[in-house]
Amino acid sequence: MTPILRTIILPAYNESGYIAQMIKRSIQAAEMRPDPFEVIVVNNASTDDTASIVEGIAAKAHRVRLISHPENRLYAASCLTGTKAAKGDRIFILDSDGQHPPEDIWKFDAKLEEGYDIVFGWRRQRQETLMRLVMSRFLWTLTWWHIGFNLHDVNCGIRGFNRSFAERLEIKHRVNFVNPEFFVRAKLGGFRIGEVEVFQEKRKAGVSSHELVRLWRIFSTVNAYLGELSRELKKGD
Repeated sequence: MTPILRTIILPAYNESGYIAQMIKRSIQAAEMRPDPFEVIVVNNASTDDTASIVEGIAAKAHRVRLISHPENRLYAASCLTGTKAAKGDRIFILDSDGQHPPEDIWKFDAKLEEGYDIVFGWRRQRQETLMRLVMSRFLWTLTWWHIGFNLHDVNCGIRGFNRSFAERLEIKHRVNFVNPEFFVRAKLGGFRIGEVEVFQEKRKAGVSSHELVRLWRIFSTVNAYLGELSRELKKGD
């Protein structure tokens, strides 16, 4: 049996409105090359029809797998679940709401080919409201201050990494803001970090996990999380 070269992971929470189309687009993107691939949907205890929709697709498409959490473990844990289940030598994690075209995995693939171990997306042009842009800038500044994050975009919903990084990946924090922990794990492990510019489309379905009405709670949670990552970095040094 030919080894799987690439895995596309789609963390999903209540994405019934778009998950079928996202899987279809992911398959089409992966089929742009002849190499074996798989698509893993991590259903994070959705309360809608996400799981049943994916089950129906997986029954007909052998390259699609569904993994369901019995309870909501937040986005970071979904990323870890998918990563540990992935069989590919190169792994790509994309949000399931359609904001990131699956075709962009090839930008990450090319960067990994250059020798980078983990590659983050950078949205130069963003399809978001002014309030969300302000919030993203605030999160970037807070992350830079705590852990020295020096890339352009701290909360882009697409990233890719190789098997070496995947095998050593730990996710210790249950949050909806995972890129800072990816960054810290890469720093502590001595992995080479890169970034590529990506296109952001408007959300096709679902709702954001960062509701603006909960700004203070988000700040408190993220600040504590980043503080713990900062201490881990200093201890690792």
